[in-house]
This record gives sequence, structure tokens and C-alpha cells, in this order.
Amino acid sequence: MDTVEKDVYVAFQGNSNTYIAIDEYSISRTPTGFLVESNNTVFGASGYSQKAILRTDAYWQMQELQIRVESFNIEILASIDDKMLHLQQKQHNANHDKIIDLHKDKHFFLYSGAMIVPFVWLRGFDFNNFEKVIYQMLPDGYAEVKQLRNTDPDQDTREFSLMMCMQNFTDIVKIKTDMFGKMLLFHSETNQITIKIQPK
Repeated sequence: MDTVEKDVYVAFQGNSNTYIAIDEYSISRTPTGFLVESNNTVFGASGYSQKAILRTDAYWQMQELQIRVESFNIEILASIDDKMLHLQQKQHNANHDKIIDLHKDKHFFLYSGAMIVPFVWLRGFDFNNFEKVIYQMLPDGYAEVKQLRNTDPDQDTREFSLMMCMQNFTDIVKIKTDMFGKMLLFHSETNQITIKIQPK
């Protein structure tokens, strides 16, 4: 496989800019799309490390996700097949299986940690569209996304407004990407979390 990108995301909490997590990732091209490998560490007393492998098609539409949290002996497997999400969680000696209908053609996986995973769909966004687009968040929820018009012709970034709704929780998020949809900055107003590319 041909590695096309390798970088690091860092996450900060609140106004004090407390350093809470890091995600070292790489993206490789495959015969059918892309493979994203994430090595994510959450700091603190209840911190943990987890590895994620995400497969997408050639248009960055998410197809398969595997997450492994060694310290908790948890493995999550998610795959899309015929407009259905097949979700399996293995924890210790117990297995939990679930099948979820895909209500939208557009969707993305949303899991704690593995910071790059929820942002991969941005690379497949229709950048000519400035209308609201609704995505189904997997395993639960939906997101309303709107690309903001660029008023500075010399600016080489894109900006998005994102409202994420999960059960009784709503988050308003501001996202900045490069011109190809690579996430550069994420700011959650509700959780007061900022994620950005680690400076070189």
C-alpha cells in the first residue's frame, strides 16, 4: 500500500488549554479506496490507548471500522453492507451485536477517541455545495453540516458549521479544513474541546 499522509492531531480542553489527547495517524491508498490507521491516547487518571483501522471507498465514504482498546479488552467492529450498519462489540467474554438501518446516503462513524475517524468524511464533501447537508452519525445520531462561504479570495482554507445531535445531547462545532477537506481545526462549543494538527 502507498502511504499518502501521516500526521498528528492533539486535543485540548477548556480555556486553560489542558492537553488531553493525541492521535498519530496515517492514510494509505488501497485498490478500492483508502485505509486510515489511528493510534490514539487519552491522558488523565481514566486515560487509555486505542487503535483504530478505518476503510473507505474511493470517495471517502466510510465502509468499515475496527477499534481495539487493549486496557479494557474491548473491540468494536462496524461495517456497512446493503444500506445496513453491522455493529459488533466484544468485551471480555461477552459479544453484543446490533444492526442499524442507514436512513441517509451520507453517513460517518462517530466514536470517542480515534480523533481522525469522525473527520474523514470531510474529504469527500461536495465543495461546490453551500446548502445544509444532513449526515447520519453512526452508531447513533445525525449531523447538519454547512460549508461557509469564503469571503477572502486569498484564503486557502474552508470553514464548516456542524450541529451534532445525539439522543438528548446537541453540540455546535466549528471546523476548518485545507482545500482538500483535511481537518485542521475543530472546536466544540458545548464540550469546550479544541482539536488541531500538531505544529511541526
